[in-house]
Amino acid sequence: MTTAVTGCARANGELLDEPAPDAAGVDARPIDAAPDAAEPPDAPSPDAGCAISAGLSPVIDGVADLEDYPSAQRLTPGAMLGADAIAIAWDASKLYITATSVAFESDYKPLHVYIESATAFTAAAPAPGKEYSGLVPMLPFAPTHLIAARRTNGVDMYNSVYLPASTWTTRGDSLAPGTHVFSSTDHRTLSVAVPWTALGGCPTAVRLAVHVVHGVSANEWKVLVPSTHTPWQAPGGGYYEVDLTAAPAVTGWTLR
Repeated sequence: MTTAVTGCARANGELLDEPAPDAAGVDARPIDAAPDAAEPPDAPSPDAGCAISAGLSPVIDGVADLEDYPSAQRLTPGAMLGADAIAIAWDASKLYITATSVAFESDYKPLHVYIESATAFTAAAPAPGKEYSGLVPMLPFAPTHLIAARRTNGVDMYNSVYLPASTWTTRGDSLAPGTHVFSSTDHRTLSVAVPWTALGGCPTAVRLAVHVVHGVSANEWKVLVPSTHTPWQAPGGGYYEVDLTAAPAVTGWTLR
């Protein structure tokens, strides 16, 4: 298995903007496209007794999505490529993430959102993430789910919620363009809306770390949330712990 390294993680430097074996072929392995990869229901509420707060519901559709979030939900990422930004919110039915970056002008540079969903946390245990383009990130906790989305879904239907089984090649639910994944016309903003049913049903707390797989030597991972996240170096740096029963404002999250 490929492991994360400090600094230069690829000898050739560039992540191809074509569906090369690493960017689209390897991730199209049969196990990734297993028949259990179903599209999640369109925003059913979790169990009626679920304590996830009502939060807020940004109307993401690929048009000025970042503006659909109040300032309390916006974050300034680390390792930016320009005027990058990320916004995160939730309601009782879905988790919403919007990222803006020039990285998404490339068809095959994905947004990866790692989630450890729980009702009560034990001590965080670092773990490797999903391989992409020959790169394996280090995470400062053991995720239960990976929300993965590219501007171009590709023939392999990459946009999915992945599970850690078989080194993250197992899919839970597919994320459909126009329903769960939205891209702006300038190709710089990518949004996802993921039902809680695809993320464990009714978690009341999550650990969270976000990055874009940039794939350039010495700049393999960019647009980091939190800004202290270090996917290139074990144990993976910082992460957020988020109480889903509380108001969604970022100021209420705990930075670890």
